[in-house]
Amino acid sequence: MAINKRYRFVIYPVGSWDEFKRIPEQTASVMSFQHVCNSGNWSLVGGETHELVKTITAELTRSLPARVPNRQEDAKITFDTIIGHCSEEKGFNLLMTSLEIIAKINACTFVGRELGRNQRWVKAVIYSPLFVYMAVTLLNATPGILRPLLRPLYFLPVLKNYWDMKRLLKPKLDKDIETFKGASDKRKLLVPKPDEDLPFTQFLLSRYTEAAATIKQLVTDYIQVSYTSTPTTASALYHALWELAQNPEAADVLRQELKEVMIDGKLPRTHLQELKRMDSFLRESFRLHPITRFTLQRYVKEPFQLCDGSTIPPGVMAVVDAQEINRSPELWENPDKFDMDRFYRLRELSGNDNRYHFVTTSSNSPGWGDGTQACPGRFFATSTLKIVMAHIVMNYDIRLSKTAPLKSTPLVNGSYAPDNSVEILFKSRSSK
Repeated sequence: MAINKRYRFVIYPVGSWDEFKRIPEQTASVMSFQHVCNSGNWSLVGGETHELVKTITAELTRSLPARVPNRQEDAKITFDTIIGHCSEEKGFNLLMTSLEIIAKINACTFVGRELGRNQRWVKAVIYSPLFVYMAVTLLNATPGILRPLLRPLYFLPVLKNYWDMKRLLKPKLDKDIETFKGASDKRKLLVPKPDEDLPFTQFLLSRYTEAAATIKQLVTDYIQVSYTSTPTTASALYHALWELAQNPEAADVLRQELKEVMIDGKLPRTHLQELKRMDSFLRESFRLHPITRFTLQRYVKEPFQLCDGSTIPPGVMAVVDAQEINRSPELWENPDKFDMDRFYRLRELSGNDNRYHFVTTSSNSPGWGDGTQACPGRFFATSTLKIVMAHIVMNYDIRLSKTAPLKSTPLVNGSYAPDNSVEILFKSRSSK
């Protein structure tokens, strides 16, 4: 079924889940889907190398427990800078505030605290997806015959933003490369140290061949990891705060859980799986407010045949309908109602302790995809969200300035842009 004039989408029911998740990447790819939808030759979206993906899946994920204290401190400094102490209620644009919070905290992990707290870098990260969105939207509205002529003009803000990011990154990368090349035991550089920045550049250098590890490639990797990690996580935070503001009793439940887990205000050095109620809260918010209507998005590069005998030709955008899962009355009781303990209760049932997590990939959890092409950064995103939510719950009371249904904007690739008109009010808790 075609859903817009720009791309040929074929939407499959959830019954095709197992077939889709097993399709090899060389046949149909989620990264190619993003690459085509976002003019990846100009935006760099969807061009992630296997070395970058493996670095995120392995080294970054393994480092998360040890980095919890650092990232908790990054969250505190970020909130002190953006929100501050609010003795009275203070209003903030929910979307831009969510973007800035996530951009700063993630940047401290990827590029280090010095550059991560540089407002020029943070703004470049925030505006990167916005510039790409505007360029792609303009391109899609342009007659095909004029696109080659106007594409450079539309993407000029994107390219200028990337040039600015490269200028900011290069001194750090030069130093990282020199350190890596001069190390007698490079394995020691790959061990994160508590009081130092995460050696993300070293992670990448250890996977690339010397010839492939160019400044250009490393800059591209940093731009891509910043692009993919910021808007998606910020969208999840945006909707989690929207639900928290409308369900103040949930804050009391989450606060009590945090008090039971924290020691002297510090979260444990784990993947934070102890926060079961918060995990359930985040997954429920993610269920009701998905980043995209579709899941298992694939751009078909080679023809393949489904078990029903039909063949999907090359050039097709093949996707599975995620809404069929998220709002299914067969899967969920009262599927349109927010229930923060929905997945907590399911996990408490015998045999379910390792199921129904926020990071779970399965046919009833479409947000992360599934199979070998599932989101490689889902553990990082989950850790970030839990650290941020913990800081908010323990330090602020929040509410919406006015209650109204969200007006998300559907985008050409099937994803949603959050409602930019929502204002959220923060007030510091008296215990602060």
